[in-house]
Order: sequence, then structure tokens, then C-alpha cells
Amino acid sequence: MRSDSEIQRGVLQELEWDSRVDHTDIGVTVRSGIVTLTGNVDNWAKRVAAKEAAHRVADVLDVANDIHVTS
Repeated sequence: MRSDSEIQRGVLQELEWDSRVDHTDIGVTVRSGIVTLTGNVDNWAKRVAAKEAAHRVADVLDVANDIHVTS
């Protein structure tokens, strides 16, 4: 199993790669393999895309999606 910092780097890279999401709007923290996403996005699809991107990273056990949708 990878360390939390390695998982965090992986999630950040995945968010940067995913064109559906502006990675600069999203914060990522990891504790014991559980990723917490924070920040603000302008639509629900971007919120879902960020969670999907985090789940694609190896050794992520779960994702807490605390991203807020602002309109």
C-alpha cells in the first residue's frame, strides 16, 4: 500500500489529467487511504468527475466529496 502523500500526489495528477475538472479549484487531503476533496466548482458534473478521478487512483480506499457546487 502506498503512503498517504503518494496517494495525494496520484489524485492531484489524476485531477490534472481529467479535462472535465479544473484541478486548481480542488483541494486534496488523504488520511489512512481515505481521500477528502474540497473546494468549489460551478456544476454538479465537475463534482462527480473529481470524485471519479480520485477513485481511479490505486490504493484509495474511499472518497469524501466535500466539494461545493456554486452557481
